[in-house]
Amino acid sequence: MTESAHVAGLPANAAQRPANHHAHVHPPASFQHALRQASVSHGAHRAVVRAPAVAAPKTCTAASLDALNKAMTREGVPASWQPDLAFIMAQESGGKVDAKSPIHTARGLYQLTAANYHHNPRGAASFGDAVEEAQGGIRYIRARYGTAENAAAFWRQHRWY
Repeated sequence: MTESAHVAGLPANAAQRPANHHAHVHPPASFQHALRQASVSHGAHRAVVRAPAVAAPKTCTAASLDALNKAMTREGVPASWQPDLAFIMAQESGGKVDAKSPIHTARGLYQLTAANYHHNPRGAASFGDAVEEAQGGIRYIRARYGTAENAAAFWRQHRWY
């Protein structure tokens, strides 16, 4: 059996058929069906299928979560916002204070761009202060999305917010 015919899922003699001969090959009904066929019917030529790695969920440090909780109190947002705010912070900066993007102006726990630094209590001077960076993120989220839940839903759909 030729390797090219085997890999393509064609009968063993397909590679030796004339070019104008049309092999009748049906696509497998599902990935699992194709996998079963490959591993059962091809003996020594077993298919090796690797599942894509699933990234571990990103988390924040206890210190950045503490800063978030203080910022939430200062900004007067409900405690129910905390999981979504923490989620966004984890995705954007991993909870690293004054995190800086290597490709644009995004900075801080919530990766605010220069056009949005004004959401921080002291503008750009707030970077380096975890509570103020979190306040800036909360203010941005409130202004753009209304709620943390809306912002997190947008992030999950688009992988940015």
